[in-house]
Amino acid sequence: MTRPTRNAHAANAIQADTPGQPEAAAEARGLDQVQLTALERSFRLWAEASRRQADRFSRQRLRLIFLLLRSTGARLGEVLGLNPTRDLALDQDRPAVRFGAREVPLPTDVVEALRVALADAELMASLAGGAATLFDMDQGHVRRKFYERAHEAGIPRELASPSVLRRTRARQLMRQDVPLPIVQRLLGQSSADLTAAFSDYTEAEAGRILEDYLKREERRKTSARNRFSGQITRVKSCAVVSEIELTSLGGFKVYSVVTRESVERLGIAPGVLATADIKAPWVQISAGAVEPASSAANRYPATVRRVVMGDSAEDDVAAEVVVELADGTRLAAVITAQSARGLALRPGMPVWASFGAFSVILNFT
Repeated sequence: MTRPTRNAHAANAIQADTPGQPEAAAEARGLDQVQLTALERSFRLWAEASRRQADRFSRQRLRLIFLLLRSTGARLGEVLGLNPTRDLALDQDRPAVRFGAREVPLPTDVVEALRVALADAELMASLAGGAATLFDMDQGHVRRKFYERAHEAGIPRELASPSVLRRTRARQLMRQDVPLPIVQRLLGQSSADLTAAFSDYTEAEAGRILEDYLKREERRKTSARNRFSGQITRVKSCAVVSEIELTSLGGFKVYSVVTRESVERLGIAPGVLATADIKAPWVQISAGAVEPASSAANRYPATVRRVVMGDSAEDDVAAEVVVELADGTRLAAVITAQSARGLALRPGMPVWASFGAFSVILNFT
């Protein structure tokens, strides 16, 4: 359940960037984690599915705009007005984007996406004004495409508006107890009532606070690769424990066993949104395309994407194996290096990933 924070009362202080727009009905709303994950996935799959070069370039640019809005809380006009050659500082110790005098740190996944785009010679050549016009797109066109991605993701169209992404980012920061003055500085807001509060933090202090938050956020992303977001679809209770079925955004069934007391205390019931987390050492890997005989309640066909271990038995005793399911979900498993070598695991190889129901941790927002 979401724990109230000292900043919770300030959520409504985040102003919309375009009052009066159709998305105004969503003024008091934001995206929850499941919806945000679904929207991100919708943009990624849409960009990857384009066949015509012109479509691919346009979709790449729109996805970058979405990623910047999602991660910075900036206004749409600010992002569309960015000049990458002037406003992106991707090679400094703390990569950031500059909106005028305001500098906002960027998470590593967004930095990587920007670097890939800027290194794409064909994409850069397709822009009439070169790299400087990478984000120069019509606001109406951007909003329409965002609404389409929301529809595809199965969420209300108004929740994909830039103002809702801005509000969502602010709430994420406040729920992590980032001080409200720092959040307002990040968003570039000004208020006479809060001017004095801003003076409590120097520019250097504000930068350190935001950097520490982003580092914590990155650690959560790294350790949470084994995460399924979705909806509870079945609860089967016995005297002591209950079996919970979660249907992920990609359609996978994930089974977890929790105490009956937890079901009652957390209000676990069909229709409730949740995420299922599995630690890497609990994930088992079986080589081959044929489903193995196993007592594990959760078994999924997958493809190996990465194997990290030493070059010889003397170099390491453990290996990290990252596999990808059909919907793009990635699972990381930590197994012995001896097992990885014995299975001859390599990128592109079909495997099965499995884990028990008692290994699944459910989280609710």
